Amino acid sequence: MCGICGFNFRDKGLLKKMSKATVHRGPDDYGEYGDRFVSIGQNRLSIIDLKKGLYPMHNEKDSLQLIYNGEIYNFKEIREELENKGHKFYSNCDGEVIVHSYEEYGVDCLKKFNGMFAICIYDTAKRQLFLARDRIGIKPLYYYIKAGVFIFCSEIKGILEHPIEREINKPVLDKFIAMRYIPGNETIFKNIFSFPPAHYGIFDLKKKELIIKEYWDIEEASVESDEDFFIEELRSLLKDSIKKRLISDVPLGVYLSGGIDSSAVVGLLASIKKEEDDSSPIKTFSVGFKYGEGYVNELDKAKIVSESYNTEHKEFVIDPDISKILPDLIKHFDQPFADPAAIPVYELSREATKHVTVVLTGDGGDELFAGYDQYKFLMMKKKLDKIPLMRKVFPLAVEKTPKKILDKVYKYASNMGEEGRNRITSFMKTDDDLEAYYKLISIFYEKEREGLYSEKLKVGNICNGMYETFDKFDNLLNKYCYLDVKFLLPDCYLPKTDRTTMAHSIEGRVPLLDHRIAELAFRIPTNLKLHKGTTKYILKKAANKYIPKELLNLKKQTFHVPIGYWIEKELKEQFEQILSKEELKKHGFFNHDYIQKIFDKYKRSKLVYARQLWNLVNFQLWYNIYIDKKKG
Repeated sequence: MCGICGFNFRDKGLLKKMSKATVHRGPDDYGEYGDRFVSIGQNRLSIIDLKKGLYPMHNEKDSLQLIYNGEIYNFKEIREELENKGHKFYSNCDGEVIVHSYEEYGVDCLKKFNGMFAICIYDTAKRQLFLARDRIGIKPLYYYIKAGVFIFCSEIKGILEHPIEREINKPVLDKFIAMRYIPGNETIFKNIFSFPPAHYGIFDLKKKELIIKEYWDIEEASVESDEDFFIEELRSLLKDSIKKRLISDVPLGVYLSGGIDSSAVVGLLASIKKEEDDSSPIKTFSVGFKYGEGYVNELDKAKIVSESYNTEHKEFVIDPDISKILPDLIKHFDQPFADPAAIPVYELSREATKHVTVVLTGDGGDELFAGYDQYKFLMMKKKLDKIPLMRKVFPLAVEKTPKKILDKVYKYASNMGEEGRNRITSFMKTDDDLEAYYKLISIFYEKEREGLYSEKLKVGNICNGMYETFDKFDNLLNKYCYLDVKFLLPDCYLPKTDRTTMAHSIEGRVPLLDHRIAELAFRIPTNLKLHKGTTKYILKKAANKYIPKELLNLKKQTFHVPIGYWIEKELKEQFEQILSKEELKKHGFFNHDYIQKIFDKYKRSKLVYARQLWNLVNFQLWYNIYIDKKKG
């Protein structure tokens, strides 16, 4: 794993500053290339061919110079094919196949790669930069373009080493406040963009123009086959995907939460090792919190999996100093990001790096195979929409149902309180399918944002720009899953994994997000994904041989980080200070009186208001670090 950077002019000092800003992504080595047209550099985290795999890499003629972040898991097969065509290799590194593949196949080389990657190739003859990002968006790539200046980097902080304006993109800020992350290709900074997944770009150094094109997408094509066919097909792909992701010249482990996805990865990995007569233990790592009843710790479930496969297991029970960790996390994310689950993964990575350099994770199973509760709620709503009387009765029933009974349906219902019930009512009254989705998962509704914002910010419809993606598929469940694969995964959950692991120089690999599995997931009939109220039905069936039986039928539990505990106790005074009138005046985006009302109402709807306060505090800390401290 690595960090890459570059720009369309020559400045060795500036290139080194960019590389230094992202050195955590690759502390083992640094290489650069430049001429009067470009400067490119790479920090390297050595994973494969530790001695010869140095970057930038080049072809035989030295006409192509490659920097790259990621792994090409099928590089050995591609290399053999290229050698048969006469290409000569000077290392055993996976990255070298990218140079020769581009030389041989041009942009079509991307279709051959099974992996995660952000690529830049400088074609010295054509005076072009070729950039590309993997199909799902596992590895990050950002760029700045304005007035003929083009800059790119694995992280925004590298781009900010240049003397560019740090101007806030206000419509994007509105999206963050609504969603707790920033969906889409725009970033919080004007003129800085996230390079889209499954796209490549050509920057012409003469014309100073960037053209971006898509090279892959998921298609909806339900295959008429029985359940057993899909179980075997999925199981075979899962095993092959995990096997491909074991290639490494450094220690490798698995982040084990005890959920279906990570447990399946451990079980399938154990099966692979058994087939290969490999008796070395699997290294597994789990994390939990010390405090609070009512918060989900999955350490017990992880331990069941660990004991079933006799893994070399390490669990870490953390009591983090949030006042110190939160600013560090915000620095690593570069943009406002308020998913509190980043904290345990960040702390887990801090410990795991003492033992391994590569980890497998269970990311992707929920989005591909309908694992989230919201999918159930959305599909249930669609059925109730057909019964006009039920649309009226259901919200009333929610309002009158005692908390204890609601908690049996949804464990955290009572913590949602009065405002939570109001949200359910609003959700049920929404006619538009896409709006219903965002009503279900939004942190701040439109009316709430109208009260929160000063005249400096405007409320937008967060569904704008989403309909083209949402309407690509006909099947409603596929629409929701596809939407999450296109936005939630590459813009929230995958950056969370990437930044929290790379902060501690660990490479995170995601076997469930092999593009072949993603393609298969949208060929599987949706009744085999969400089946009679059972989420991820087909994935559970495919992995049932490898997951302890006592875990298979457990109800899904979201890992709820104890932000309520922090707001009420540990960070109460700090939160009030961070969101004080004085602090808010720095940017003038928010009304302090409205925020005070959230504090006042907090105990009536803890789950709703805790998430809102967490959003606001994360933005405020981000502003202090990235904008206020840089003024003047």
